[in-house]
Amino acid sequence: MANDNEILKRIKEKAGVNMTKSVDFDILAQAIKDKTNESLGVNTLKRLFGYKTEKVVPRLSTMDVIAQYLGCADYESLIKELGEDADISLFTPIDIIEVKDLEKGTQVRIAYDPNRVFFLTYLGDMKFIVNEVEGSKNILKGDTLLITQLAVGHRLVVAHVIRDGEDLGTYESAKFKGLKSVEILNF
Repeated sequence: MANDNEILKRIKEKAGVNMTKSVDFDILAQAIKDKTNESLGVNTLKRLFGYKTEKVVPRLSTMDVIAQYLGCADYESLIKELGEDADISLFTPIDIIEVKDLEKGTQVRIAYDPNRVFFLTYLGDMKFIVNEVEGSKNILKGDTLLITQLAVGHRLVVAHVIRDGEDLGTYESAKFKGLKSVEILNF
């Protein structure tokens, strides 16, 4: 989750955690609450750091709390302190989806070569329903897939494919180049 964003660097330094594990965000949420008396949700923080895979532009109220945590009165003051040359872009690349962190109903799009695209909806318990599929003869619309993780550059591993109530077993694809893209379509 490499990100050169100056604000995120400062948050990591102040919190004293790398923001690479789920528990790091629990620690940060509590540190923000302790310092500012304001609460930011763990999922909001994960989105901010790109740990949850959505591309997101945080609300101004969220950034005001972050600024207060970093010792400034508000976001505008923080921006002035950082200066015009600082990287403050908050668009983060999508690298990985930890399925256990998704909310039911989340829409996901995955793609890999040659021209394979799946549109999925998360059902909970690591299960997705296939809403639409392009280029695949093995996975069909309506299949239920048990997937624990989706990561760009890694192969697609489906622990179980359920079709019409029958478990068809394991399915692996994108073995050579891995997934080309992983996107959350709604959040």
